Amino acid sequence: MSVPVMSPALPLLIDALQLRAGGRADGRVLIDRLDLHCRAGERWVVLGPNGAGKSTLLAALAGLSTPTRGGIVLGGKMLSSWTPQALARQRAWCPQFWLDPFAVSAWETVASAALVSQPDARMADCRALAQRSLELLDAAHLADADVRTLSGGERQRVALATACAQAAPILLLDEPTAHLDWAHQASLQRWLKTWSAQGGMVIAAVHDLNLAWTLASHALLLDGRGGYCSGTREEVLNAAALQNAYGVPVSARDEGAVRWFRLELDESLR
Repeated sequence: MSVPVMSPALPLLIDALQLRAGGRADGRVLIDRLDLHCRAGERWVVLGPNGAGKSTLLAALAGLSTPTRGGIVLGGKMLSSWTPQALARQRAWCPQFWLDPFAVSAWETVASAALVSQPDARMADCRALAQRSLELLDAAHLADADVRTLSGGERQRVALATACAQAAPILLLDEPTAHLDWAHQASLQRWLKTWSAQGGMVIAAVHDLNLAWTLASHALLLDGRGGYCSGTREEVLNAAALQNAYGVPVSARDEGAVRWFRLELDESLR
């Protein structure tokens, strides 16, 4: 599988980061004093209960919001000092929700990302890159479709193809498997693993614990109370840590290299 990673991802350093709800000084503390070091070749999954700050963290890493306290350093340079054009060549952000206010084709949507990072590119080259990116996400047949007519899963694949076409080595993905069936979830995991193997970095917020295990090399688990734990997936994704974060009983079972997780339902829910 060929993916257009242009250069190895620069190291991403998060230092004593604090994030509050709504970005307000008086907002509820979502994450407090987060320290993290992400490198090229790594795939980080971000997990935690609803409202724990997963989307807020991804937006901050994308440079779209300002932390309450602490710093984010990309390639030895404060994230806030990067110009939008330069940052677009380093990271692509795929949000959880998309707004399509007017008619535009899928290939035009994807090609727009190529123009962001390569403003001097010829339209023919952008269209070729868009087509290639759509093919990677099994969406080439949607190239001429109006994005407003697509199903949730189809629109999600176009969104991921858009992030791919930007050709930035760092992918920040918020719920990337939302609306995807199992076949396309598996295809997405293969793509992301290839991406990281070629020097890219992936940071993805997910809810499915079993998918998180198979995708991740590293994990950040937020507890929704400002705290967190981070490390390799083996260090973080265990029943005790997950039960502490989610507040419900969780069991884990190892089968070879795979670890399966299960929510232990009480009798009233069986």
